[in-house]
Amino acid sequence: MFNLFIDKDSRVFWEGAKKNRLMLQKSKNNGNFFLYSVGHSNVAADHEFEWVEASGNGKIYSYTVSYIPGGSKYYLDKTPYIIGSILLEENVRIMSNIITDDIKSVEIGKKVKVYFKKLSDEIVFPCFKLV
Repeated sequence: MFNLFIDKDSRVFWEGAKKNRLMLQKSKNNGNFFLYSVGHSNVAADHEFEWVEASGNGKIYSYTVSYIPGGSKYYLDKTPYIIGSILLEENVRIMSNIITDDIKSVEIGKKVKVYFKKLSDEIVFPCFKLV
C-alpha cells in the first residue's frame, strides 16, 4: 500500500528514511537545498545536485489537526492527528505528521526534531516531535 510513494526521484529519500536519515537534495551550482524533485524546487532543472543528510531540526511553519481518517487504512484509528508544514534548518519545507500526546502543545514556531516511524518493511516515514 505505501510503496506507491516510491519512484525514481524519491528512492534515495525513502532508502535514507529506512536508515533513520532525512535526505535532501542540494544544488552543486548554488548550494540551495530542496526536497525531491528538482522539478518542484527553486533550483534550475539543469543544475547538478547531490543527496545530503539533513539535520532533522526545524520549526512548525503551519499545521492543521485532522479529526477525519486520511486516505488510507493506516489512519482509521489514529484520529485526531496533526499534519504540519515543517521549515527545516536547511530552509526547506516538508509536510509530515507531528507526533504528540498533547495536541494543544503544538504551536507555529515551536521547534521540532525528525522522528522516524516504521509503517511497513518498505516505508519508514519521517515524522516530527516537539523538542
